[in-house]
Amino acid sequence: MSQMAELERPIDTLITAHPGGLLGWSQAVCSAPIGELTPPGDIRALIRDNDDLPPLPEITKRLQAFQHDPNASAAGLAEIVMLDPMVAGQILRWANAAYYGLPTPVVELRDAITRVLGFKRALSQALALSALAPLRTPETGPIGRDHVWRHGLLSGRLLEALAAELPGTLQVSADWLQLAGLMHNIGHLLLGHLLPRQHALVSLVLTQNPTIPLTSLERFAIGVEHTQLGAWLLEVWGLPEPLRTLVRHHHNPAYQGRDETLVLLLCLADALLAETPPGIGAPMNANQLTALQQRLNLSAERCQDTLQAVLSSEQDSDPK
Repeated sequence: MSQMAELERPIDTLITAHPGGLLGWSQAVCSAPIGELTPPGDIRALIRDNDDLPPLPEITKRLQAFQHDPNASAAGLAEIVMLDPMVAGQILRWANAAYYGLPTPVVELRDAITRVLGFKRALSQALALSALAPLRTPETGPIGRDHVWRHGLLSGRLLEALAAELPGTLQVSADWLQLAGLMHNIGHLLLGHLLPRQHALVSLVLTQNPTIPLTSLERFAIGVEHTQLGAWLLEVWGLPEPLRTLVRHHHNPAYQGRDETLVLLLCLADALLAETPPGIGAPMNANQLTALQQRLNLSAERCQDTLQAVLSSEQDSDPK
C-alpha cells in the first residue's frame, strides 16, 4: 500500500493495523527520522521541576496587577508594554492592519491603544503575548506559534460574537473572552518548548493526515493532551482558576461544572473554526456539535451566520 493510501485510512484502522499503534504508524509514514520516542512517565512533574521551564515573565505579572488597578489608563499600559519591544512592536503591527482602515500609519503606542485597538483589547493581547513569548516553539506547522496565535486571535473574536448571541447575559467581559481565545492553546507551545521531538511528531502527522482527531493523536503519541499541558503550566504560573478550567476542557463538549457556559462556548468556537484556517484539529462530529449547540440554546444556522460574519470582518485583520 502506498504512503498516500495509508494516510487516508481511518484512524481506528491505522491504530489496529500497526503493533505500535498510531505512534508506530506515524514513525513509519513520516519521511524524516523521528528516533525513539518514549512518553514521559510523569509529564506534570516534568513541567513542575524542569529547569528549562521559564517563569511567568515579569511584564506579565505587571500587566496582571495593572488589569485590576482602578486607576489603569492607556498611558500606563503603554508604559508597561514598552518594556518589551517584541510586545510593543506586535501591538503597533496589529493597529496598522488593513482591517482598521487608517488613512495614516500609527507610530505611537498610546495612539494604537486609544485610537485603534481599545484599552481592554490591547491589554488582553499584551497579556497573552508576554506570557507566551518565553516558550521556544517552531514558528510554522499546524501547531506552530504562528498558527496557534492566529487561531487564538480569531477564537477570541468568535467567542465575543457567540457570547452576544446567547439567550441570557454572560457575566464576563469582552477582554476576558479575548484573553481566553488567545491563551487556550498554550499547551501546544509548551510541548514545543519542553519536548520538541514530540511536538515535531504531532505536527508531521497532522500535516500528513489532518482528519485525525488531535487529542487522540496526542494521547497515542505522547501520552497527554495539550489541554492538560496548558492547564498544568497555568497552575505552575499561578494564573487564575477560570482560565485554567477553560484551557483544560476546551475540547470537552460534555463538560459540566464551574464556568460551564464559558467552557462550552470555547468548545463551540473551536469546533466551528476547525474547518476554517487557521483551525486546529479535526472537526467535531455532527451529533456532538448539535448537542453542544442545544446545550447553549444556539441554533446551527445562527452559529454559522456568526462564524461567517466574524470571518468576513477578519480577512484583513492580521497583516503578514
